[in-house]
Formats: sequence, C-alpha cells, structure tokens
Amino acid sequence: MKKRLNIIFIPGWTYLLIALLGLFIAGTLVYSYDKAVRMNTIYAPLINASVEVELNVTMAHLLVEEILNGDHFEEAQVWENYSRAEWYIQAMLKGGQKGEDVILPLEDDQMRLIVQDLNKRLHEFQNISKERLEKKNESGPGSEIDQKYNRIFSGFLKEAKIVKQTLQHVMTLDLQRFRLTHLVLVVTSIFLALAVGITLYRLEKLRAKDFQNLKVTFENLENEMEERLRVFQELESSQLQLRKLSHSLQSIREDEKTRIAREVHDELGQMLTGLKMELSCFEKDLQSQPDCLHEKIQSMGGLVDTTINSVRRIATELRPQILDVCGLLDAITWQAQDYQKRTGIKCKLNLEESEIKLDKKLSTSLFRIFQEALTNVARHAKATEIDIDFRCEPEKLLLTIHDNGIGIDLQKLHNSDSLGILGIRERINFWKGKFTISGKPKLGTTLKIHIPLKRYEPI
Repeated sequence: MKKRLNIIFIPGWTYLLIALLGLFIAGTLVYSYDKAVRMNTIYAPLINASVEVELNVTMAHLLVEEILNGDHFEEAQVWENYSRAEWYIQAMLKGGQKGEDVILPLEDDQMRLIVQDLNKRLHEFQNISKERLEKKNESGPGSEIDQKYNRIFSGFLKEAKIVKQTLQHVMTLDLQRFRLTHLVLVVTSIFLALAVGITLYRLEKLRAKDFQNLKVTFENLENEMEERLRVFQELESSQLQLRKLSHSLQSIREDEKTRIAREVHDELGQMLTGLKMELSCFEKDLQSQPDCLHEKIQSMGGLVDTTINSVRRIATELRPQILDVCGLLDAITWQAQDYQKRTGIKCKLNLEESEIKLDKKLSTSLFRIFQEALTNVARHAKATEIDIDFRCEPEKLLLTIHDNGIGIDLQKLHNSDSLGILGIRERINFWKGKFTISGKPKLGTTLKIHIPLKRYEPI
C-alpha cells in the first residue's frame, strides 16, 4: 500500500500573527517613545515653569521685606523677579523658550483659566508691592497695606501651588494611563509572542516529524530502487544467460545437423551408391533373362536414384556443404537460386567480394538469417521480386533484403507469435548487431542488418 506523504507548510494566519506581533511591538515602542517625549517636552517644562514662578515671586517678596527693613536698597531686583515670573506665566499660556528649555503652551482650558487667574494675582501682588515700597512709612508690620500685601501673597502662593499640583496630578494621571496602556500592549505582545512561539514550535514538531517520514520514505525509495536495480541486473543476467543458452543450442543443433548430414551423405549415400553399382552389374549378368526381370531391376535402380537424390536433398537442408566449402557468398547465391526455382520469386543479388574471412559461426548465423528472411517473404509478403545487397567492410557487415510485397504491419514486430522475427533478433543480438524492419502498404518491406566486425565476439 502506498503511503501518502503530506508536507507541512506554515499557514498564512501564522504570518498574520507574526505581523500583528511586530505591529504591537512597534506600536508599544512608538507609544512609549511618544509618551516619554510628551513627559519631557510638556509636563516637565510646565512644572518647572510653575516652580520658577513661585520661586521668583517668593524672592521678590523677600527682597521687598529686606528693603522695608533697611537691609537691601535695590528695588530693580524686585521687578526683575516679577518680570521673570510673568514671563514663565506667559510661556505657560503662549509657549516660550529660554536657552535650551522649550515650554509648550497649555492645551487644557481649565488649566489655562487657573494660570490666567495666577497671572492676575501676580499683577495684584506687583501693584501692592509697588504701593508698599512707595509708602514705606505706612506699610509697616500690622498696617492695613501689610495685611493686604500678606493676604495677596498668600493667595498667590496658594494658586501657584494649585497650578503646580494640578500639573503634577495631570502628569500622574497621564503617566498612569500610559503605564496601563503600556502594560496592556506589553501583555498583548507577550501573549502574541507566546502564541507565535507555540505555533512555530508545533509547526516545527510537525515539520520535523514530516521530514522524518520523508527521510524514511526516501530510504524506502532508495532501497526499492536498489532492489529494482538488482532485479533488473538479475533479469539482464538471466537474459544474457538465456541468449548464450539459445546460441549454444543453435550451435549444438548446427553441429548435430552437420554430423547427421555427413553421416547421411557419407554412409547412407555410399551404401546406396554401392547398391546402385551392384544392381548395374546384376543387370549386365541377367541380359539373357526374361524382360520382366529386366524391367524389375530397372525399377529398383530408379528407386535407388530417387533415394540418393532425397539423401542429398536432406543433407543439403541440414547443412549445405557449399557453406563450409565455398563460403558465405556462394552459399547465399546458391540459396537464392534454389529459392527462385522453388517459389518463382525473382532474386536480384548484389554481393561485394571481400578478403575478410568471417568466423564460421557468424557465417552460419548470417546464412540462417538469410534463409529465415526468404521464408518470411514467401509466407507473408506476396512478393514477386527480392533485392539482396551484401557488403563486408573492414569494421562492419551490412545485409539488406527488400521485397516488393504488400508490406509489413509494424505492430507485428513485437508480437510474441512472430517467431521468425524473434529468431532473427536473437541471432543478431548475440553478435552485438542491430537490425531494422520498415515497410509500407503495397510498397514492400526492407530488412537492414548491421553487425560490427571488430568486436563481434559473442556475448
């Protein structure tokens, strides 16, 4: 049973999950950076500004008290502190820059109203300070101006602290929201990271298992290929052995035919020839006998002649002596002439003489191939003429047989019932040769045989 192998691929939603994880991490970093910038660029400068306002107004208050007590005589420093305090208040409302410190204006309307009230308080405090400095003799401790001055200063400090505390409270709330949001983003990123990690781990386990199955499958396939190769080699070796056996059987059969033909020709032929000679002598001795006896002897002599011709014919069919005595070309010529007499099919020969001496077994194989080809033409081709071309070159031997018959059906070439073609193929394959059979309806059939001579040692 074939085992189906499924390769595990990473699904698309995993890539989407990884992308979401990347977006969350990037969003967390951007959000954290934005909040850090917001803390540094908005709240910190505003809180510092509120502290500066409170500090400068307090310094101005102390300078006013020192001037009234006669410990300080420069009123300009008082107004400089007021001026710095006013600048920081205006920077909180409209924005401003002093050195490297950049103060962005407040965006919250409620905060802006509180700072505007603080600015009014600053102006009131400036006016009362100016009035107190102008009326030094009337603004001593416990005086009406001193009480008003202390009341306005206390109110200013209270509102300045409210501004600072409100900014700190807003910054704290914003920071809490930032931390909560940052925590949510971090937890979500961790969850997504865990989900991605678990998913990739499971996919990796599945892929590892699948690759292990793939490895086993490849090993099984490799073993199967090796087994098939071994079977193929065994089959090829078996075919080679069968081919050698076939050739050995053919050689044994040819040798047996040669032996039988020799015995039939030599022993039986000689005996019949001797009998013929004795009958001739007996006929001469019986000249004086009656005619009936003479006719009987003549009949016996004719029977002996017929037997001698049959013996010669059988011996020739078993093993033509001309093949052993005169060679392959003369044997082909004799076979073509005899074939033409028996079938009436005209044979045109084009045989090139060659000084190359062929192996006896190769000559026998070619002669049998030639006989089988002629037999197939007589049985199936319905031809009236055969062209036979034979060439023996230094490196190859070429034999071409063409008839003008009805043509051959190419599907029959591989038919197991075509024993004649199978025999031709096996004889040619034994000598490492090649052959082709081509034919068209009503145009005849052509058999081409090519056998190399430099390496025609049998397989």
